[in-house]
Amino acid sequence: MNVKSTLLLASSLVLQTAIPVHANNNFSLFANKQQSTPAFLPGDAAFVYSQLQQADNLNVFWQISDGYYLYKNKLRVTINGNEYPIQGLPASKEYHDEYFGDVEIFEYQLMLSVPVSGLAPASEVTIHYQGCAVAGLCYPPMTQTFMTQ
Repeated sequence: MNVKSTLLLASSLVLQTAIPVHANNNFSLFANKQQSTPAFLPGDAAFVYSQLQQADNLNVFWQISDGYYLYKNKLRVTINGNEYPIQGLPASKEYHDEYFGDVEIFEYQLMLSVPVSGLAPASEVTIHYQGCAVAGLCYPPMTQTFMTQ
C-alpha cells in the first residue's frame, strides 16, 4: 500500500468518527431544518360526546381534548327536523380563528340541556357541532342523532 492510499484510508476513518450518527434517518446535510407534522386526534377522540336523558331534560356533554375547541356558533339542535333554540350555554371564550375570523369557542368541556318534557316518545333529536385543533386542523361538521325515551 503506498503512502497516498494510506493517507486516504486514515482520513476516511477520521471523518467517519467525526460525523455524528443520528438515530433516525430524517437527517439531511442539505435540509436547513427538520419539519414535523403534528398528529391530530380523530374527531370522536378530540370531542368526546355523551348524553343522558333524565326525566324532562336531555343533558349533552363534550369532553374537549387539550388543544382543541368547539365553535359556539356551530352548535345546533334539531328535533324532528325543526330547529330548536339552545338556551343556558356556559360562558364562551373569544378567539381569533384563522378560518372563521373572530369567534366564540368552548374549551375543555361543554354541557347543554335540552328540555324534552313536551316531546312525544321516540322524537328524533340531532345535535350539530363543529370544532378545530389549535394547531390548525378544522373538522367537518359532526352530528349525533338519537330518539327520546
